[in-house]
Amino acid sequence: MRVLIILSLIFLSFTSFAEEGEQIQKVKIPQDIIKQLDIKTQKIQKRVLKITKKYPAIVKDDLTLSQVIYSPIDGLVKKLFVKEGDKVKKGQKLALIYSPKLVELKSQLYLAKVQLNSSKQIFEREKKLYEEKVVPYSRFFEAKINYENAKGKVKALEKTLLAFGEFENELLVLRAGINGYVAKQNVVLGDSVNLNKQLFKIHSHERLWVVAFVPVVDTDIFRKGLKVDVISPLGKTKATVDFISHSVDPDTKRVEVRTIADNTKETLKPNMFVDVVISKTLPEKLYIPVSAVVFNEGKVFAFVFENGEFFPVEIKIGKRVEDYYEVLSGLKEGDEVVVN
Repeated sequence: MRVLIILSLIFLSFTSFAEEGEQIQKVKIPQDIIKQLDIKTQKIQKRVLKITKKYPAIVKDDLTLSQVIYSPIDGLVKKLFVKEGDKVKKGQKLALIYSPKLVELKSQLYLAKVQLNSSKQIFEREKKLYEEKVVPYSRFFEAKINYENAKGKVKALEKTLLAFGEFENELLVLRAGINGYVAKQNVVLGDSVNLNKQLFKIHSHERLWVVAFVPVVDTDIFRKGLKVDVISPLGKTKATVDFISHSVDPDTKRVEVRTIADNTKETLKPNMFVDVVISKTLPEKLYIPVSAVVFNEGKVFAFVFENGEFFPVEIKIGKRVEDYYEVLSGLKEGDEVVVN
């Protein structure tokens, strides 16, 4: 009965303070009753808190490290060196393409070089004769124009062929532009190809996207460039926050946070479910244990213990961090509050 009377007194004093704003009533409780009620107190203090949080995530291909391969000219696949699923290195040969147009261009280049050699000889002869005043300037000038035109034609054809890429005999060589895996192969030997037909799609897995699904209340923890850990069944790797979505997913009610993960140790695979773990040290602030905070009719209170007496104090709190609330006002460092 005595315990009930004491609890009632505390409650009445708290209610009087909260509802009427009257002078705070302090309640003194004997030490033996405090022990019986298991009332525990703690001095609040400034703390440097470190938070660790884990979020579900999914691994995706880094689209900035993907490459699609097309033939720059109409032709036929004469030889294939890789197949879907193969691991390839940058510069590795993928296929050889035969194109009648390339054969025609190379023939034109051959004839243009023959013409260039001939016009060069004529120009050098006419130049010598003109210098010896044997022929008029018009003949020398005409030979010079023909020579320059022949040089221009050869250069134009060489640039046209160079635009198509590398050749092996009469065949166009297609090579991988990045390290990765052949994710798609859309041709077989003998297939016709052109600019509209994708031959291969290559994904690099040295770096992958890991998209975490973060509750809205936690999005302020993240910022671009923040370092996080990615935990998968194959091990742990590091990642960097790259993008925080501006909208909430209608299904999960969470915000997608994209990170770029190092996968040089191959601990990740596309479409794998993983965890993104964030550890962050917060600036030093005054914190109060969650168990010491009382909510009543839209207000927030804590019971302060001072000189053997208990009394309620209205306080203002900030965000909750783990098992603490940030104290904005109402308490100071060293105040002793009831935590149980």
